[in-house]
Formats: sequence, C-alpha cells, structure tokens
Amino acid sequence: MGAASCFSGSTFRLVNGSDSHPLVTRILVVRFSSMGDVILTTPVVRALHAMLEGDVEVHFLTKAPFAAAVRNLEGVSRVWTMERTTAEVEDDLKAVGFHYVVDLHANARSGFVKRALRADGGRTFDLTVNKRSLDKILLVRTGWDRLAGQHVVERYLATLRPFGDARAALARVGDDASLQLPLRPSEGKKEGVVLALGAAHVGKSIPESHWRGIVKGLRSKGEQVTLIGGPDERELAERLCAAEDGVRSLCGQASWADTFSMMSTAEVLVGGDTGAMHAGAALKVPMVVVWGCTSPALGMGPWNPHSKTVQLEPESPNRSRPCSRLGDRCRHKTPCIQRVPVQKILAGIEGILNRKAP
Repeated sequence: MGAASCFSGSTFRLVNGSDSHPLVTRILVVRFSSMGDVILTTPVVRALHAMLEGDVEVHFLTKAPFAAAVRNLEGVSRVWTMERTTAEVEDDLKAVGFHYVVDLHANARSGFVKRALRADGGRTFDLTVNKRSLDKILLVRTGWDRLAGQHVVERYLATLRPFGDARAALARVGDDASLQLPLRPSEGKKEGVVLALGAAHVGKSIPESHWRGIVKGLRSKGEQVTLIGGPDERELAERLCAAEDGVRSLCGQASWADTFSMMSTAEVLVGGDTGAMHAGAALKVPMVVVWGCTSPALGMGPWNPHSKTVQLEPESPNRSRPCSRLGDRCRHKTPCIQRVPVQKILAGIEGILNRKAP
C-alpha cells in the first residue's frame, strides 16, 4: 500500500513554491540511543523501502556514539548525528524537506525535531512509536503482563501501520525482519569465545566473580577468550587477563565497528541484556544471554537470534521479576544477576561449542 492511500495529499510537497509529486520520498527515522535500541530499529529501514512506492530516501538521526550501527547500513541514505541537543541539526534537517518522521524514541527531544520540521508551514507528517510505558510499569510493579510477549521490534514496525502491514511487506520481498548491521555476518571459520563485559546498569552487569569463573573454566579447556567492552571495562579486563594466561582484551581499544567485526568471528558470544546482545543477534552469532533484573517479558530479548542461542534467567525465587524496566535496581537481597550460576553459563557455552543442547 502506498503512502498516498494513508494520508491524503501526503505524497505531495512544496517544491519551488508549487505542489508537485516528489521525485523522492524522504523519511527521517529518529532513535537517539542506546546502541542496542538503535540496532533494534534496523528492520524499520527495510520495511519503509518495502512499503512505499517509488524512490525512497531514508535518513537516520541518532547520537554520535551510536552512529556506527546505521552508518553505511543498507537502505540508509544519510546518518545525522547530534552531541547534546537537537538544535545542532534542526536547521539542516528542515532544509532537506522530509515528508515523514518516524519517531522511534518518543521523548521530548524527538518532539523538538518534529515541531521544527512542521514550523513555518512545513508539511512533514510524523509517526510515533507506542512505547507501552504504562504496560511496562504495570509488569514491573504488579506482575500484570499486558505486553503479551510483544517485542519492541514489533512495536517499531507497528509504527508504520498507516502505510500497511510492515511484516507482510517484508515477507513479500523475502525478508524475515531480522536485525542488521553494516557488517555482514562472517561466512568464514569462527573461532573462540567473546565475552561482552559491559552493561549500562548494575542489574544487567554480570559480576566480576562470575567472569572469573567463566574465564577460568574456558581456559582450562583451552578455549580462546576475547574480552570486549568500553573504557569503563578496561580495569576489569586487565584483572581477568592477569588471572588467566591467553586471554585477549579489546576493552577501551576498539571502535564499535571493530567490535562488531570481532563479534562476527566468534563461535559463542556471552553477555547480558546489552547492546552486545542485540549486535550478536544481528550478526547471527550463537549466544549465551544472562538475564538479571530485566526480563525478556519486557520485549527486549534477542530478536531472531541464531538458533543455538541460549537464554539463562535467575534461579529461584522467580517471583517479582523483572525488578525494573532498565535494570538499574533489584528488589532481591541476592541480586538477580548473581542467581545465574557460573556452571550453568559454562554448560550453555559448551553446549553450543559441542553442537549439543546445554
């Protein structure tokens, strides 16, 4: 279904002061952060091309640290970045002349962008994601699950409903709506285990004692181990490397692009509910995902991951989870992330390496 059948007159714009059919339909997709959330938007880019008639030009607005997820991504014509405020780019965005804004962040900042594009007679139409924030709050505080398993990617794709059925449009062109990165999944031989140390919040952060046990268990079997993470994980990585010989660390040394490349060559990726997990799903790397204070029930689990991916949730008590929407707090005396035993994580890794069920 073309855009014209959804918004009366919306495929027209003022060009040199007169109404005419645009040669190109220009769309701005907005998601500022974080890395995982930006990666989760990538099926929307392909869906726009599958759903809209004629030439389609998709631009993407994000924060500079996360641009690596969409720069040079198939279907993205240009990536716009900001450091602190949307005022940095608003005038330039207005000069482009967008027909639609697909707002996948839905906060005050994205609202500023939409208002700027509508100012002075602008004819930009906006489509804004339903974040279902109330439903997530109810799940955390009361256990009442109204999300019913809906993944955030499904929410993002549902934002395009005025254009038709995004999943059906993708299916018609043989696209399963998987996540995508500018780097293609590695086709060559994969070697070693990559451990993603970082996490934005403490409730998602695998503790150092667990990492020590995981590294020791892997090295005792001669497995190659590589540590990835940002500058904040550098000291932890140094301690892990000092504790066991033959462990390589790229923490604080590699760009996101280089990190994606390293991940794509791994036999197994181990990490928590983080951007690395979503990157691993995009790259179709088998993963062992360790859940803490958050839960797949919030709709943020790995989307269309490798078929051998294992997800481990905390052992009893399993009541009152998730503890928080973001993983920034835990309601249990023993934090949730600590209630996933090291041996269970190692068993998951071994099951993937041996091509057996853990």
